[in-house]
Amino acid sequence: MSALSTDEICSRFRGMYVPAVSDAMYELGLPEPVLPSELRPLFPDKSFVGIAFTLEGVEIVPAVSWDEGKKRIASYLEVFEKLTPNAVIVSKNTGNFVGHFGELTGNSAMEHGCVGVVLDGNLRDTAGLREIGLQVYYRNVNPRSGMGRWEMTSFHQPVTIGAVTVYSGDLVIADFDGILVVPQADIPAVLQKAEEIVGIESNVRDDMRRGMSPLEGLAKHGHI
Repeated sequence: MSALSTDEICSRFRGMYVPAVSDAMYELGLPEPVLPSELRPLFPDKSFVGIAFTLEGVEIVPAVSWDEGKKRIASYLEVFEKLTPNAVIVSKNTGNFVGHFGELTGNSAMEHGCVGVVLDGNLRDTAGLREIGLQVYYRNVNPRSGMGRWEMTSFHQPVTIGAVTVYSGDLVIADFDGILVVPQADIPAVLQKAEEIVGIESNVRDDMRRGMSPLEGLAKHGHI
């Protein structure tokens, strides 16, 4: 497969569902990096596909003043200007005392091309995020501001969520069945195999609706 643009890769993956992509990785003999199911979606019926933009943050203990907090959060706010179309923010956070992502930063993220967020941390401003339609997978909620109580420690560095390490440039595909990461080097092969599986499953589906048994379908199509 010749080199593909990010737009084409994401567009083609958006025609798929997470289980089919997971099956493609399995058939290719690749690990299937699924993020923890404890990360729950803000919108049960919204999916996304994009390219990971990783960052990590920690809580400031003890907290500092609001004015000092503005200085220490500036580098994080500058990150939003670095987002590009099809970005998925993958944010790893420690501690449980504040909200780590909210609606105002969500607005900026969307304006800079972000299509979704994976937040290993606390979400806040959920009503505002629902209004703008930004899908976020999050671990918990907390209304407290991070100003003076949280800061970013790195971006575009690997982050580990559960047992999965995510790198900027990896592909992230998410729907209600889960969040799957496709390492950057494996994207072309997984895309080709997943498209093949989606096509096969369409034929299997038609046969099932005509009364064929799952065992017969597996024998005929080699997939179920």
